[in-house]
Amino acid sequence: MKKILFLPLLLICFNSWTQKLTCNDFKIGTFYIPTTEEINKYRIEANDSIAEMIQKRDLSIKKWIVVRDKNTQIEWTNGIGNGKPEYEIIEWLDDCTYRLTYDATKSELNDEKKWVNDNNGIVVTKTKIENNCMSYTATMTTNDGQKISQNGIICK
Repeated sequence: MKKILFLPLLLICFNSWTQKLTCNDFKIGTFYIPTTEEINKYRIEANDSIAEMIQKRDLSIKKWIVVRDKNTQIEWTNGIGNGKPEYEIIEWLDDCTYRLTYDATKSELNDEKKWVNDNNGIVVTKTKIENNCMSYTATMTTNDGQKISQNGIICK
């Protein structure tokens, strides 16, 4: 009988000792963004209409590695040192929301990156934290009022 009671008590203790991640845990460190079907979907809201666009997935990309300091991040495709990194500036709007723009002082920006910066960057908002991953919605509001959003996951 004592053994039967001990097991649930032990499980409750382990559960109370497990660390619950917060938004702060995703501010500094090395993370990865896994490729999911959802990361290729974009929701576009413009002029009272909503559309969905699905970008063709690059099958060579398995995940992105994100090395983040408090106000900067570097993104690598499939591992640190692979290919050309993306340099970005982080502006924290609150503990769980930040704006990403591309850093023109660290690399030359192509037209797409210049367009993102010209439209005030991408605002990333936490939607939930589960296990070691944070789900987010990344939204860009263009200068003409169009909203483009994408859902994704970043993990420790």
